[in-house]
Amino acid sequence: MLLAVCFWLDGPIVHAVGGLRDSQLAEVLRNTVRWLGTGHVQVGALLLLIAAGAALRLPTLRPGAWSLLAFALSGVSAAILKVLAHRPRPWTEVAPRGWSDYLRNSSFHSFPSGESTTSFALAVVLGAWFPKLRLPLMIAAAVVAAARVLVGSHFPSDVMAGAVLGIFAGQLVNRLSRRRVQEPIPRRQGDRA
Repeated sequence: MLLAVCFWLDGPIVHAVGGLRDSQLAEVLRNTVRWLGTGHVQVGALLLLIAAGAALRLPTLRPGAWSLLAFALSGVSAAILKVLAHRPRPWTEVAPRGWSDYLRNSSFHSFPSGESTTSFALAVVLGAWFPKLRLPLMIAAAVVAAARVLVGSHFPSDVMAGAVLGIFAGQLVNRLSRRRVQEPIPRRQGDRA
């Protein structure tokens, strides 16, 4: 229902924030918030969590590893949907020259927002492992998503679909991680009880 409302409001919202695309605010968002949603920053941060957990025995190894799985699952899902939907970005005014343009040209990869998808997936997984950070992580994901609309890269329905997909992927990974952690470790023959 909320996604349908977003589709309905896409045009008016994009028109209302259209003047911001080339504004100082948009430039600030591109240079600050934008990097939080990029894959190389997100994966880099997760690899640091994993490395710190492994090298320093910090409680970040498992959260980092499960979050990396959530990033991969949500990112691949979003990439597949982008190609299937081949929705033009709000600023795209040219028509595709053929099916290959839909596959290669990022101007036709608006739905869903990949940065919103992975940001929400990571917020859900890391928030489950670190409950005190749950709200700040969700706020950060929402800011990344809103920035994508404000700078003119996505429609509101793109980021809403990305949020829903990311939350779903994060919850799926959380279920898998709980099941894995709760499974008893099989004993080897000869081990004491």
